[in-house]
Amino acid sequence: MEKQAYVQVIVDIAHSNVDKIFDYRLPPGLTAGVGCRVKIPFGRTETEGIVLSHKTETEIAEDRLKDVIRCLDDRPVVNREQILLAQYVCARYRTTMAFALRLMFPAKIRGGRIHKKKIRMARVTDAALAAQARAGCFTKEGVVRAKNRLHTLDRLLEGPCPTALLDAASVRALAQKDILEVYFETSYRRPYEELCAPEKDITPTDEQVHAIRAISAAIDAGKNRTFLLHGVTSSGKTEVYIACVKRALSLGKTAIVLVPEISITPQALGEFARHFGEEIAVFHSGLSDGERFDEWRRVRDKKARIVLGARSAVFSPLENIGVIILDEEQAETYKAENHPAYHAAEIANMRCKMTGAALVLASATPLIEDYVKAELGIYHLLEMPHRVGNIPLPDIRVVDMKKEYMRGNRGPISGLLHEEIKKMLANGEQSLIFLNRRGYASSLVCPSCGHVRMCTHCDVPLKYHKNENRLLCHYCGRSFPLEETCPECGGKLLKFAGTGTEKIEEQIRSLFPGARVLRMDFDTTRRKNAHAEIYEAFRDHKADILIGTQMISRGLDFSNVGLAAIISADSLLYAGDYRQEERTFAMIEQVGGRAGRVRKGTVVVQTFNPENYAVRFAAAHDYKGFYRQEVAFRKASCKPPFGRFFRMVFTHADEARAQKACAQARIMLEPLLQPYASDILLFAAKPAPVARLEGKARYHILLKVRTSRTTAQIRDHVWDVWDAVRKKGVLVSVDTDPYNMN
Repeated sequence: MEKQAYVQVIVDIAHSNVDKIFDYRLPPGLTAGVGCRVKIPFGRTETEGIVLSHKTETEIAEDRLKDVIRCLDDRPVVNREQILLAQYVCARYRTTMAFALRLMFPAKIRGGRIHKKKIRMARVTDAALAAQARAGCFTKEGVVRAKNRLHTLDRLLEGPCPTALLDAASVRALAQKDILEVYFETSYRRPYEELCAPEKDITPTDEQVHAIRAISAAIDAGKNRTFLLHGVTSSGKTEVYIACVKRALSLGKTAIVLVPEISITPQALGEFARHFGEEIAVFHSGLSDGERFDEWRRVRDKKARIVLGARSAVFSPLENIGVIILDEEQAETYKAENHPAYHAAEIANMRCKMTGAALVLASATPLIEDYVKAELGIYHLLEMPHRVGNIPLPDIRVVDMKKEYMRGNRGPISGLLHEEIKKMLANGEQSLIFLNRRGYASSLVCPSCGHVRMCTHCDVPLKYHKNENRLLCHYCGRSFPLEETCPECGGKLLKFAGTGTEKIEEQIRSLFPGARVLRMDFDTTRRKNAHAEIYEAFRDHKADILIGTQMISRGLDFSNVGLAAIISADSLLYAGDYRQEERTFAMIEQVGGRAGRVRKGTVVVQTFNPENYAVRFAAAHDYKGFYRQEVAFRKASCKPPFGRFFRMVFTHADEARAQKACAQARIMLEPLLQPYASDILLFAAKPAPVARLEGKARYHILLKVRTSRTTAQIRDHVWDVWDAVRKKGVLVSVDTDPYNMN
């Protein structure tokens, strides 16, 4: 007699009250593999769940057990490694197992909201009849009398063909005569299918060879090791990635390559496609639901062994991973802002430990915390201080905008920048202009009473977008009409303050009327494949000047760019968080690195603070000098990695409820933190800097502690309080060392 089988299931409900494993009986004849979704009875309804394991015995009484209704998948949607990874995410970020598992596969799979693409095809079933039918398409004199049918037959005699490419009436007629059959064929939706970089002959430098050998040795050994690849811009880091991925594939292993921006994906994919072709799957938020599903399916079905994509690609269903690479590892986009607030590097590190893979963190401007680990020997440091071909780093020329203002120049384009752009246009070289603000103006101010137009749902100024002639909120996305009078005093002379990429584009077109100008920001890249189109147009020199936000600040490789300009280096210098100098240094180095990649280029940095140490060290391309000073400041002020920040944010439509939850959390935390008082440097509970967001009030608790043996215990207490207060109807989030303090 066959022994009764049971399955352990996690219910697909992301609520802490049901965040546990349930036993279900597996009826005879029904199979459900580990990682498959099943339809199960739960309470008074039916829902989905994911099988985590099988068992032959259960402690639950038979009369309390329920049967699995059916299995929803012929193949698992999560593999065993992903289940272990989800358990890590639960423990590290205090989320539910159901929520953690949802990170591992496309959202539309849940509920069966996405399906395989099927193409209606036709093929010849009787070649002799087809030949007779083809002969009948001609008159006795050899004149074609059935042009559409002839075309259909000729196409089908070459092989099967989608019916969409054939004449519908001819297909019907031929099918009725049993000359052809119509059937459906499963197909993959492929993003960027035609994208491939041109062939080029590359001889690795000694620095590249050293890095490749070190990383390849770790891949060969299958023992987890983390490398910090510190290479200046244009030092050939991408070629190192490609060589290491080749090594992993040669051993039958797989690879993940993460990039920080969607805008970088087309270029990176082009370079990798030159070597790996169909082996690559792409993951990022710009894909359609169908494309994301099919790329995920190609990886799960082992038709692609390389995953290239943004942050979420780290959860892809690869098995036997040999190497994970984070390009531009300093980028803040690797940190998720919503719960769970994971960092892609942390997830990658855990996956590498689970599989014995090598982890490569690569950047021209590594995170301070990571360089500290490299100095301590926790990470293995690999340095590439020279550009390929020994091309010198660009000259960085700093413009003091205070002096420009004193000379009467009130605009955002300095005299030096104007002359340099003119020089580039005359020489047939391209220019890249960076400003980390989109839109036309940063705010709309009444000069009479000083009133600033604010979003009705968020505690932030509205931005003016001239192309739409409307005011937009960059937080909630709401749009408002531009009014001619001040709502406070009735004044009619409203003033636009600040500058965005839209305004820079207008001024550049006015100053250089013959120049071909492109803009790459959130507003110009909403349309599908817009990133790739703008990138390819600029790469092919169909434009002289590219203006953009952070999308153009890193990773892009244009051979003809002779000038890179930063309109305002102060935009990050006063961001109000402990990383502001680090971000400013990285921004100048990364934007500047787009210039002079074939011959020496020029970088113009405009700032009101030319004496700031981040600006000075960046102008000298001196990362180590900046690192030493920044580390000294952080050590003196106990900022990461010498201290840690913990932040709890309380959000609710009713301000009184958000404030009350924040106050209760503080009261609960105080006695728990008392034993660690000597290590606590800041403990504040107050309204968040952005006190209202999307119509909801926000309060926060900010905790700053000295790094010590008690740090983990303090973190656990914060999470314990979070677990207690979040059940009171108020949305509560926790973040460690947040990238955004707003």
